Amino acid sequence: MEDKSLLQKLPAIIPGLAMMVLTLYALRTYVEPWMADAVVFGQKGWLTKAAGLNYVLLAIIVGVFYRNVLFGGKIPGWAEEGFRTTRLFIKTGVIMLGSLYTIQSLFKVGGIAIVLILSFVFGTIFFVMLYGRLVGMDRSMIGTMGAACGVCGVSAAIATSTAVKAKPSEVAMAIATILGFGIVSMFVAPFVGRALDMSDYQFGAWVGTGILNSGQVLATCLAYNPNIAPGTAVAYGEIWNVVRVISIPFVVFFITAWFWKGEANAEHISLMQILKDKFPIFVLGFFGMTALSSIGALGEEGSETLHLLREVMSWIFGIGLVGIGAYIDVREIRAAGGRPLKVGVAAGLIKIVLALIIILLFVPKVANF
Repeated sequence: MEDKSLLQKLPAIIPGLAMMVLTLYALRTYVEPWMADAVVFGQKGWLTKAAGLNYVLLAIIVGVFYRNVLFGGKIPGWAEEGFRTTRLFIKTGVIMLGSLYTIQSLFKVGGIAIVLILSFVFGTIFFVMLYGRLVGMDRSMIGTMGAACGVCGVSAAIATSTAVKAKPSEVAMAIATILGFGIVSMFVAPFVGRALDMSDYQFGAWVGTGILNSGQVLATCLAYNPNIAPGTAVAYGEIWNVVRVISIPFVVFFITAWFWKGEANAEHISLMQILKDKFPIFVLGFFGMTALSSIGALGEEGSETLHLLREVMSWIFGIGLVGIGAYIDVREIRAAGGRPLKVGVAAGLIKIVLALIIILLFVPKVANF
């Protein structure tokens, strides 16, 4: 079938995209201000302050409602192309987030972030390999689940699945498991962070290390602090997440090499080939924005240009989060039962709890960048 250009796809994209945009507009213009004034349990603004509800969490909840209730479990054809733009919005927003940093700040955060992230990435993969073998999972399922739990969920699972010859059902189970775990984390982590009085720096480092999916890292940080600016949870969480995303090609190579040893007919792929095929291009865009920020091309902190950029970012993320909610299929999560669910949940729980302990013990409340 001939691939259509963006212009040719536009008529099919507009209905679903309009639904996401109008949903976010209604949440930010009417629902969030109403919640801020509403009196619950005798306290004005209880919904936003105590319950922590904001347009970020509401966007995800409404998206889940669309998919599982309004659409009956499947996004209808008239809205499908529009909702498929979800990842484009999230990746575009991540590229723009590069404007929150400078090259100098990345060097300052780099050392601790790299050590912490790589320790958790490969530690989680080893855990999945050991526990997966213990409960009798297939090697292809172990490889796919190891990548999903170790790096960043969907992208890593798909990138690894071909090399380990995973069945589509195994990829679906791995993705459903880590997304299911991430959904719970998105709603629980902000409460834990507030209960422990974590700073934005500590919360971003914890979520960027412990939550398994890039979009969910973003959503959780914004739920903790909706502001988009240097020094906020999303700024810290995303730099941790970018370090993890960069490791995808190396993780794919490591798991593929592990798979070669046990499968005589496994496909041999070089590290250079994996780097060429699997390196996430949006990461280059992120560093491009950071380079522009470093040379002052985006203006000084507080400038109208940066203010406008961050307002646009909040809308781009918000639209993408409605889409993320609409791709959460409750039936798929239920289907991820049995051994993969047991291994995935164990890996996710150990990772996020251990990360919390290490962050609280060794990461200061205030960043030095």
